Amino acid sequence: MSPEQLDALMQDTLGAAIPRPIRWADLDDTTTAKKLVELAKWVHWLGNRYVLDSRELPADWWQHGALIEELSALKGAWDVAYDPTQAASAAADWHMTFYNTRIRLREWVGRLGGSPGERTIHPQGWLDDPDRSGWVADFNAYLSSLTGLNRPD
Repeated sequence: MSPEQLDALMQDTLGAAIPRPIRWADLDDTTTAKKLVELAKWVHWLGNRYVLDSRELPADWWQHGALIEELSALKGAWDVAYDPTQAASAAADWHMTFYNTRIRLREWVGRLGGSPGERTIHPQGWLDDPDRSGWVADFNAYLSSLTGLNRPD
């Protein structure tokens, strides 16, 4: 039985698709843009929910491959941990994963230019009002450069 057939059988049995990691390097531009839109919605929620600052989540996170990889892996773990079929302890496990990911995010962001100590720590204006900060325009320009897609409102 192929992995695809096994996934189909599991979906028929459990009623939900099995979450799989995103292999960004294997995606075409159209699929990349669609996955980035999905990820951007979740990252926006994450940044607001956990009050992440610019040391962990810069406004241009989507322009940095390492941050895309870390955040999409974190989202995949979140999708599994918060599935209604999971044990309550899965959410606690996800928070340990989140803790470790935040450390790695700070390291990656520190490599983007200057050390984390040299970076200005400021409120995440793009999370509260993405239109005012220009985030939506920047993100849409990036998506358009891939395929002509825009982030849905």
